[in-house]
Amino acid sequence: MRFIGFIILSLLCSVGFSQGIEFFHGEWKEALEEAKKEDRLVFVDAYAQWCGPCKRMAKNVFTQDEVGQYFNQNFINLKLDMETPDGRSFGSKYPVSAYPTLLFLNSKGELIKKVTGGKQAADLIALGKTALGSYDKSGDYAVKYEEGDRSYELMHNYVRELNKVNKPSMKISNDYLNSKPDISKLQKAKFLLAAVTESDSKLYDQLIELKSEIKKAGLEEDLAVKVRAATMASVAKAVEYDYEDLVTEAIEKYKNAEVGDAKKFSQEAYLEYNKLSGNYAEWKNLAEKYLKKYGKKDHSLFKAQLVALKNDFKHENDAKPYACEVCKELVKKNDSANNYSEYIQLLLDCKRYDEARKVTNQAIEKANSREQDTKKFDRIIQYLDNI
Repeated sequence: MRFIGFIILSLLCSVGFSQGIEFFHGEWKEALEEAKKEDRLVFVDAYAQWCGPCKRMAKNVFTQDEVGQYFNQNFINLKLDMETPDGRSFGSKYPVSAYPTLLFLNSKGELIKKVTGGKQAADLIALGKTALGSYDKSGDYAVKYEEGDRSYELMHNYVRELNKVNKPSMKISNDYLNSKPDISKLQKAKFLLAAVTESDSKLYDQLIELKSEIKKAGLEEDLAVKVRAATMASVAKAVEYDYEDLVTEAIEKYKNAEVGDAKKFSQEAYLEYNKLSGNYAEWKNLAEKYLKKYGKKDHSLFKAQLVALKNDFKHENDAKPYACEVCKELVKKNDSANNYSEYIQLLLDCKRYDEARKVTNQAIEKANSREQDTKKFDRIIQYLDNI
């Protein structure tokens, strides 16, 4: 029975959502070229088809929503079968002796970080952050800056690289703009898109003043991303300094920027504030209202709340029972095999075995109607029969 239970947990415990890492379609040298164009690192999953840990990562880790969000935003991602011609070509330059091997390369092909062995989602994200943080190009620009170079290109690249590795950049940015450089409004707007890190700053206010220039240049999406990141950074700052008024200010600044649904953002800001503050009761109250209002049209919102329950509130006694409720609603709206698996695992964790059996049978029926494999659900029934 313990062995069967282990199989069930292996099948379900790390089952992610349907959105995960988007892998580059092409050879590894082409991935490096793409990285050069987008100024990103390349993440390489060097695997072999016969490798068990490789298969588990591909199925249970790379598919997770939180993993996909982080890696898609920060890297060009490449899966490389090391027994193919392209894999052997890669291996001749970057030797791989165990699988999986996870590598991070810069666009010049220089190795930034390399580790072997399978990782869980949180460990993989932490590894990505370490790789990103260790790739610090700001020093190259700092030398020229200290020598007196204040050219637009140098300043733009310098503050961008400082912000990539979370180094202080605000004074450098303010000093540059206060020197009244001979740059166009569009250049200033692009500089601010790189320089702004939080909404409670003069830099942010200057960015919003140039909104029309940004729109003319077709950079509305970049502005929307920056506004959301900056306002959410100020929400996090409100927690750090125990100053809730910053949340109100961030919401007002998001509203005035006119880049999205301000009412929805207001709820998201307070959800984030209470999550970071560890205020589970208030977070849950807000989450219920938020999902009721916006979850009908956007199923990914349910997934985001499940991630918060799993990662941020896992020690709360009510977290798993509430996650069951959230997942039940998600399955009603999107009855995919992954969502059924998530729901069943939560029911098993809560020892709600009768419900788990009922939901598993529903999943089997649904899979049969779609001519999908039911093996993992059949094993759950076998497990339930033995407890």
